[in-house]
Amino acid sequence: MASPMDSVTGPAASAHPPSDSSSLLHAETNPAACDSGNEALLEYVQRSIDEDEDFAFMRFEALQRTNIVALQTKLVRLKDTLRKAKAISNEDLESIRLILEQYSTAIQNYHFLHRRKGLTKQESTQRRFVLQRYFQPQVHDISVFNSHYSYFDDAEPRTDALRSTLMHALPAWLTYSSNERSARRREFSEGKPPKEVSPFIDRLCRFTIAAVGGSFLVGPMLIMAIDSSTTKSLVTVSVSVLIFIAVLTFGVRVGNVEALVSTATYAAVLVVFVGSSTGGGGGTGQ
Repeated sequence: MASPMDSVTGPAASAHPPSDSSSLLHAETNPAACDSGNEALLEYVQRSIDEDEDFAFMRFEALQRTNIVALQTKLVRLKDTLRKAKAISNEDLESIRLILEQYSTAIQNYHFLHRRKGLTKQESTQRRFVLQRYFQPQVHDISVFNSHYSYFDDAEPRTDALRSTLMHALPAWLTYSSNERSARRREFSEGKPPKEVSPFIDRLCRFTIAAVGGSFLVGPMLIMAIDSSTTKSLVTVSVSVLIFIAVLTFGVRVGNVEALVSTATYAAVLVVFVGSSTGGGGGTGQ
Protein backbone atom coordinates (compact mmCIF):
# COMPACT_ATOMS: atom_id res chain seq x y z
CA MET A 1 0.00 0.00 0.00
CA ALA A 2 1.34 3.42 -0.89
CA SER A 3 2.15 5.76 1.95
CA PRO A 4 -0.30 8.68 2.43
CA MET A 5 2.63 11.06 2.03
CA ASP A 6 4.04 9.67 -1.22
CA SER A 7 2.15 12.30 -3.19
CA VAL A 8 3.99 15.03 -1.28
CA THR A 9 7.52 13.76 -0.84
CA GLY A 10 7.84 11.74 -4.02
CA PRO A 11 10.74 9.39 -4.71
CA ALA A 12 14.11 10.10 -3.24
CA ALA A 13 16.10 12.51 -5.35
CA SER A 14 19.28 12.66 -3.40
CA ALA A 15 21.34 10.31 -5.56
CA HIS A 16 24.79 11.66 -6.27
CA PRO A 17 26.46 11.12 -9.64
CA PRO A 18 29.61 9.05 -9.51
CA SER A 19 32.70 11.16 -9.21
CA ASP A 20 35.88 10.66 -11.20
CA SER A 21 38.69 11.36 -8.77
CA SER A 22 41.30 11.02 -11.51
CA SER A 23 39.89 13.71 -13.83
CA LEU A 24 42.32 16.35 -12.60
CA LEU A 25 45.22 13.93 -12.98
CA HIS A 26 44.22 13.09 -16.57
CA ALA A 27 43.81 16.76 -17.46
CA GLU A 28 47.56 17.22 -17.69
CA THR A 29 47.99 14.44 -20.25
CA ASN A 30 44.67 15.06 -22.01
CA PRO A 31 44.18 18.77 -22.82
CA ALA A 32 40.62 18.13 -23.96
CA ALA A 33 39.67 17.18 -20.40
CA CYS A 34 39.77 20.86 -19.40
CA ASP A 35 37.11 22.83 -21.26
CA SER A 36 37.13 26.60 -21.57
CA GLY A 37 34.86 26.94 -18.53
CA ASN A 38 37.29 25.20 -16.23
CA GLU A 39 40.20 27.14 -17.65
CA ALA A 40 38.37 30.40 -16.99
CA LEU A 41 37.58 29.18 -13.49
CA LEU A 42 41.22 28.45 -12.67
CA GLU A 43 42.35 31.74 -14.22
CA TYR A 44 39.79 33.66 -12.15
CA VAL A 45 40.84 31.93 -8.93
CA GLN A 46 44.52 32.60 -9.63
CA ARG A 47 43.75 36.25 -10.39
CA SER A 48 41.81 36.49 -7.13
CA ILE A 49 44.73 35.05 -5.16
CA ASP A 50 47.22 37.40 -6.81
CA GLU A 51 45.23 40.64 -6.76
CA ASP A 52 42.40 40.45 -4.23
CA GLU A 53 43.19 40.69 -0.54
CA ASP A 54 39.62 39.80 0.48
CA PHE A 55 37.63 37.23 -1.45
CA ALA A 56 34.16 38.42 -2.42
CA PHE A 57 31.21 36.22 -3.33
CA MET A 58 27.67 36.55 -4.67
CA ARG A 59 24.86 36.08 -2.15
CA PHE A 60 22.33 34.82 -4.73
CA GLU A 61 19.44 36.48 -2.94
CA ALA A 62 16.73 35.20 -5.30
CA LEU A 63 18.02 31.62 -5.26
CA GLN A 64 18.32 31.57 -1.48
CA ARG A 65 14.76 32.81 -1.02
CA THR A 66 13.46 30.45 -3.68
CA ASN A 67 15.04 27.51 -1.88
CA ILE A 68 13.59 28.53 1.48
CA VAL A 69 10.09 29.12 0.09
CA ALA A 70 10.15 25.83 -1.84
CA LEU A 71 11.09 23.85 1.28
CA GLN A 72 8.56 25.81 3.29
CA THR A 73 5.80 24.96 0.81
CA LYS A 74 6.77 21.30 0.88
CA LEU A 75 6.56 21.29 4.69
CA VAL A 76 3.14 22.94 4.55
CA ARG A 77 1.90 20.16 2.27
CA LEU A 78 3.40 17.58 4.62
CA LYS A 79 1.61 19.15 7.55
CA ASP A 80 -1.68 19.10 5.64
CA THR A 81 -1.18 15.44 4.72
CA LEU A 82 -0.37 14.45 8.31
CA ARG A 83 -3.63 15.92 9.55
CA LYS A 84 -5.58 13.57 7.31
CA ALA A 85 -3.44 10.45 7.81
CA LYS A 86 -4.32 7.79 10.39
CA ALA A 87 -0.79 6.35 10.50
CA ILE A 88 2.72 7.25 9.41
CA SER A 89 5.53 4.99 8.26
CA ASN A 90 9.18 5.12 9.21
CA GLU A 91 10.03 6.23 5.68
CA ASP A 92 7.68 9.19 6.02
CA LEU A 93 9.24 10.12 9.36
CA GLU A 94 12.67 10.02 7.75
CA SER A 95 11.41 12.22 4.91
CA ILE A 96 10.07 14.75 7.39
CA ARG A 97 13.36 14.77 9.25
CA LEU A 98 15.37 15.32 6.08
CA ILE A 99 13.17 18.13 4.79
CA LEU A 100 13.17 19.87 8.16
CA GLU A 101 16.95 19.58 8.26
CA GLN A 102 17.21 21.05 4.76
CA TYR A 103 14.84 23.85 5.74
CA SER A 104 16.82 24.68 8.87
CA THR A 105 20.12 24.59 6.97
CA ALA A 106 18.76 26.88 4.26
CA ILE A 107 17.65 29.45 6.85
CA GLN A 108 21.00 29.27 8.65
CA ASN A 109 22.87 29.73 5.37
CA TYR A 110 20.71 32.70 4.43
CA HIS A 111 21.24 34.26 7.85
CA PHE A 112 24.98 33.66 7.66
CA LEU A 113 25.28 35.34 4.26
CA HIS A 114 23.30 38.35 5.44
CA ARG A 115 25.67 38.85 8.36
CA ARG A 116 28.65 39.25 6.02
CA LYS A 117 30.02 42.67 5.16
CA GLY A 118 28.61 43.92 1.87
CA LEU A 119 30.65 45.54 -0.87
CA THR A 120 30.14 49.18 -1.74
CA LYS A 121 28.38 50.08 -4.98
CA GLN A 122 31.68 50.80 -6.72
CA GLU A 123 33.27 47.57 -5.45
CA SER A 124 30.24 45.55 -6.55
CA THR A 125 30.43 47.07 -10.03
CA GLN A 126 34.12 46.21 -10.33
CA ARG A 127 33.49 42.68 -9.10
CA ARG A 128 30.68 42.24 -11.62
CA PHE A 129 32.89 43.39 -14.49
CA VAL A 130 35.62 40.94 -13.48
CA LEU A 131 33.16 38.03 -13.38
CA GLN A 132 31.71 39.02 -16.74
CA ARG A 133 35.19 39.10 -18.26
CA TYR A 134 35.89 35.50 -17.23
CA PHE A 135 32.47 33.82 -17.31
CA GLN A 136 30.34 35.76 -19.81
CA PRO A 137 30.63 32.98 -22.47
CA GLN A 138 28.99 30.53 -20.04
CA VAL A 139 25.72 32.48 -19.58
CA HIS A 140 23.02 33.74 -21.91
CA ASP A 141 22.31 36.99 -20.08
CA ILE A 142 25.05 38.97 -18.32
CA SER A 143 22.46 40.53 -16.01
CA VAL A 144 22.74 37.39 -13.86
CA PHE A 145 25.93 38.91 -12.46
CA ASN A 146 23.88 41.73 -10.94
CA SER A 147 23.72 40.54 -7.36
CA HIS A 148 24.56 41.40 -3.78
CA TYR A 149 28.28 40.87 -3.19
CA SER A 150 29.80 40.32 0.24
CA TYR A 151 33.09 39.70 1.98
CA PHE A 152 33.63 37.02 4.61
CA ASP A 153 34.11 39.66 7.30
CA ASP A 154 31.28 40.32 9.73
CA ALA A 155 29.04 43.26 8.96
CA GLU A 156 29.31 44.47 12.55
CA PRO A 157 32.59 46.27 13.25
CA ARG A 158 34.93 44.37 15.58
CA THR A 159 36.62 47.52 16.89
CA ASP A 160 35.31 50.75 18.34
CA ALA A 161 35.35 54.03 16.44
CA LEU A 162 38.48 55.39 18.14
CA ARG A 163 40.63 52.34 17.42
CA SER A 164 39.32 52.18 13.86
CA THR A 165 40.16 55.86 13.33
CA LEU A 166 43.68 55.41 14.65
CA MET A 167 44.22 52.33 12.49
CA HIS A 168 43.26 54.29 9.36
CA ALA A 169 44.88 57.63 10.25
CA LEU A 170 48.32 56.59 11.49
CA PRO A 171 51.06 55.27 9.17
CA ALA A 172 51.32 51.54 8.58
CA TRP A 173 54.63 51.14 10.42
CA LEU A 174 52.84 52.21 13.60
CA THR A 175 49.54 50.39 13.18
CA TYR A 176 50.71 46.93 12.09
CA SER A 177 51.69 44.30 14.61
CA SER A 178 54.75 42.17 13.90
CA ASN A 179 52.64 39.10 13.10
CA GLU A 180 50.30 40.93 10.73
CA ARG A 181 53.24 42.69 9.10
CA SER A 182 54.73 39.30 8.23
CA ALA A 183 51.41 37.86 7.06
CA ARG A 184 50.34 40.86 4.96
CA ARG A 185 53.58 42.18 3.53
CA ARG A 186 52.04 43.47 0.32
CA GLU A 187 49.29 45.36 2.12
CA PHE A 188 51.83 46.75 4.59
CA SER A 189 54.06 48.02 1.78
CA GLU A 190 51.05 49.62 0.08
CA GLY A 191 50.08 51.43 3.29
CA LYS A 192 46.67 49.77 3.67
CA PRO A 193 45.11 49.83 7.16
CA PRO A 194 45.53 46.69 9.29
CA LYS A 195 42.75 44.27 10.17
CA GLU A 196 43.92 43.57 13.71
CA VAL A 197 44.46 46.00 16.56
CA SER A 198 48.18 46.12 17.29
CA PRO A 199 49.50 46.47 20.87
CA PHE A 200 50.65 50.03 20.07
CA ILE A 201 47.20 51.08 18.87
CA ASP A 202 45.58 49.44 21.88
CA ARG A 203 47.89 51.22 24.34
CA LEU A 204 47.52 54.54 22.49
CA CYS A 205 43.74 54.20 22.57
CA ARG A 206 43.71 53.47 26.30
CA PHE A 207 46.02 56.42 26.96
CA THR A 208 43.79 58.69 24.87
CA ILE A 209 40.65 57.56 26.68
CA ALA A 210 42.32 58.00 30.09
CA ALA A 211 43.58 61.47 29.14
CA VAL A 212 40.19 62.53 27.83
CA GLY A 213 38.48 61.12 30.92
CA GLY A 214 40.82 63.05 33.20
CA SER A 215 40.32 66.27 31.23
CA PHE A 216 36.56 65.84 31.53
CA LEU A 217 36.95 66.06 35.31
CA VAL A 218 39.81 68.54 35.68
CA GLY A 219 38.61 70.94 32.96
CA PRO A 220 35.12 71.67 34.30
CA MET A 221 36.42 71.88 37.88
CA LEU A 222 39.00 74.51 36.89
CA ILE A 223 36.35 76.49 35.00
CA MET A 224 33.96 76.40 37.96
CA ALA A 225 36.70 77.24 40.49
CA ILE A 226 37.68 80.49 38.74
CA ASP A 227 35.18 83.29 39.48
CA SER A 228 32.70 80.71 40.66
CA SER A 229 28.97 81.33 40.63
CA THR A 230 25.94 79.10 40.76
CA THR A 231 24.83 79.94 37.23
CA LYS A 232 28.30 79.39 35.80
CA SER A 233 28.62 76.06 37.60
CA LEU A 234 25.25 74.79 36.38
CA VAL A 235 26.00 75.78 32.77
CA THR A 236 29.46 74.19 32.96
CA VAL A 237 28.05 70.94 34.35
CA SER A 238 25.31 70.79 31.70
CA VAL A 239 27.67 71.42 28.78
CA SER A 240 30.28 69.00 30.15
CA VAL A 241 27.73 66.21 30.54
CA LEU A 242 26.46 66.73 26.98
CA ILE A 243 30.00 66.61 25.58
CA PHE A 244 30.72 63.51 27.69
CA ILE A 245 27.61 61.82 26.28
CA ALA A 246 28.67 62.65 22.70
CA VAL A 247 32.17 61.26 23.21
CA LEU A 248 30.79 58.15 24.90
CA THR A 249 28.33 57.58 22.07
CA PHE A 250 30.57 58.08 19.05
CA GLY A 251 34.05 57.44 20.41
CA VAL A 252 33.75 54.39 22.66
CA ARG A 253 31.88 51.15 22.04
CA VAL A 254 29.85 50.50 25.19
CA GLY A 255 26.47 48.99 25.97
CA ASN A 256 23.37 50.83 27.07
CA VAL A 257 23.80 50.00 30.75
CA GLU A 258 27.49 50.98 30.77
CA ALA A 259 26.71 54.28 29.04
CA LEU A 260 23.94 55.08 31.53
CA VAL A 261 26.09 54.23 34.56
CA SER A 262 29.08 56.19 33.24
CA THR A 263 27.00 59.28 32.48
CA ALA A 264 25.25 59.20 35.86
CA THR A 265 28.55 58.74 37.70
CA TYR A 266 30.21 61.60 35.82
CA ALA A 267 27.27 63.94 36.42
CA ALA A 268 27.20 62.97 40.11
CA VAL A 269 30.89 63.82 40.55
CA LEU A 270 30.41 67.27 39.02
CA VAL A 271 27.27 67.93 41.06
CA VAL A 272 29.10 66.98 44.26
CA PHE A 273 31.89 69.39 43.35
CA VAL A 274 29.37 72.15 42.67
CA GLY A 275 27.65 71.50 45.98
CA SER A 276 30.88 71.46 47.98
CA SER A 277 32.25 74.61 46.33
CA THR A 278 28.96 76.48 46.72
CA GLY A 279 28.60 75.44 50.35
CA GLY A 280 32.20 76.38 51.10
CA GLY A 281 31.78 79.77 49.49
CA GLY A 282 28.58 80.48 51.46
CA GLY A 283 30.21 79.54 54.77
CA THR A 284 33.19 81.79 54.11
CA GLY A 285 30.98 84.74 53.30
CA GLN A 286 29.11 84.41 56.63
